[in-house]
Amino acid sequence: MRPVRIISRLVDREPPRPGTGIRVSIFQGENPAGSPTAKAENLARMEEVLALAAGYESQLCAFPECFNTGYALGREQCELLAEPYDGQSVQLARKLSKLHEVAVVLPYVERADSGALHDSVAVAADGELIANYRKTHLYGAAERVNFTAGEEIPPVVEVNGFPVGLLNCYECEFPPLYQSLVRRGARLIVGPTAADRHFTLQDGTPTLVPYPDATEHIIPAMAAVWRVFVAYANRRGWEVSERGQWEYRGNSGIWAPNGTAVVSAGPEERAVDSLLVADCVPRTVPPFSPEGDHLGDSRIESSDHLLPAG
Repeated sequence: MRPVRIISRLVDREPPRPGTGIRVSIFQGENPAGSPTAKAENLARMEEVLALAAGYESQLCAFPECFNTGYALGREQCELLAEPYDGQSVQLARKLSKLHEVAVVLPYVERADSGALHDSVAVAADGELIANYRKTHLYGAAERVNFTAGEEIPPVVEVNGFPVGLLNCYECEFPPLYQSLVRRGARLIVGPTAADRHFTLQDGTPTLVPYPDATEHIIPAMAAVWRVFVAYANRRGWEVSERGQWEYRGNSGIWAPNGTAVVSAGPEERAVDSLLVADCVPRTVPPFSPEGDHLGDSRIESSDHLLPAG
């Protein structure tokens, strides 16, 4: 097993009891991409990481966007590597979730029955697939070439008796999505991502400005405004493909309902594969505002219906 650096912040030695909170692990690594061999290596790495997370009695472990294949893909690579929701990758996540008693958040490239390709996130727990979410808000021209946007709003599932919402990368920057999830009961929102700095655009030209670091402002603000834990699971290091090169920010972390970081990756974690482990326990977080309740006090109604993808 390649070494994995551990950074943790636990409330107690024992993980949270059902309904009181959840112990979350986030894997941040540099992984191969774009081939069947790379996918096999990534799934083997998932097995190693989940065994390690189980040793810390994690109750949920999340991986970055398109973990099984890598993110820096062209359409042909997506076609080659895509799987159905009951394919090899999700079946393995289901098996490992039961073996290690850890819920698995596995982002993967999905081929639907219709033949459409989706940037999807599967959640497996106790050997079952409890959610399969297809990214609804695609980022940029390359994602729109590779994938079809999903049509169902982000789900809320229960892990350890604790409601967990899902977002996918770019979606972590949309306040209404948080509002929707929190209104439906989410107390933790997990957002796998593939957030980089400079990268190669669909037309082959490099970006002139870096992708913003959402953890500097957006993620802490969303956690504080909506009074919810937010776990942001990113990659580190490099991916190189026929389309160019990507350097990922390595800025994974978990933010508390008052906007403070529970645990976050720093320079050392950007240099090596890491597992961030933290207890998300609402009772340990002081109020963000003495009386304010943004969700309850808002007089603007929002809809949980999606507009047509454009």
